Amino acid sequence: ARRQVKLINQLLPGLVDRITEEGEGYQQARRAFNVLLGYHADAMRLAARFVGGVYVHRDHKGDPNARPPYVIVEADRQREAFMLVREEALGLDSYEFPPELYNHLASSKWSHWGVDRLDRTDYPVHELMLQWQDRVLGQLLSTTTLERLLDSEVKVPADQDAFTAAELIEGLTATVFAELEGLPGGKHTNRKPAISSLRRSLQRRYLERLSLMAMGSTSAPEDCRTVAYAELAGLEARIKKALAGRGRLDTYTRAHLEESLARIGKVLDAQLRLARP
Repeated sequence: ARRQVKLINQLLPGLVDRITEEGEGYQQARRAFNVLLGYHADAMRLAARFVGGVYVHRDHKGDPNARPPYVIVEADRQREAFMLVREEALGLDSYEFPPELYNHLASSKWSHWGVDRLDRTDYPVHELMLQWQDRVLGQLLSTTTLERLLDSEVKVPADQDAFTAAELIEGLTATVFAELEGLPGGKHTNRKPAISSLRRSLQRRYLERLSLMAMGSTSAPEDCRTVAYAELAGLEARIKKALAGRGRLDTYTRAHLEESLARIGKVLDAQLRLARP
């Protein structure tokens, strides 16, 4: 996955010029860009599978160097994979491409059998970038992944290291809302916001997933539900601190944080009400 991501990052610069011949349109550039994004997604999906992963063996009793049927993926290996996903798919600079690239991703005007009709001919940046990121979030926060992480805490001896579900959720929150750790002071503008539009989209989607988990609206284990509740409470405090900071926030960032704060407050209140007899 690391090699594939490195190769993709080397291919993206200058893609339009390399793929488009003189006298041709830019439709091939769009196809090539989408292909590279697809390979990037495959790499992220592969890496994410190590989180909560289990090695499966078919060794028989009495075989030389026989292994157990199931072995939990090493904690360090899971952390390595998780860090790769955080850096490449969910980090501050993930899926940030030069504006001029997007403006050269032309769609085909041909209408014939086997070609889907597009609602928009220009490139839907926010929709597609969030789509790739949400797929990674969906895999990491799937019931199967969370259940296996919780089970691994029992299956791994207590004196050995284990990658936990709590570590996963805390790590995701820290990555997705990394801006809250230190919003720069000074004046921000709507053209140079404190939190970019792509990051705001990701934060809203993660907040939605975390809220559903905290309210028990998913099939996530109960321990994960309580951790999600604690993460929301922590986010509430951090957002309040960010809004009260000295820096002058742009309209987009302030509106985003205020709405997120209101949503979190309703979820925390709803969770408490549901928990009452």
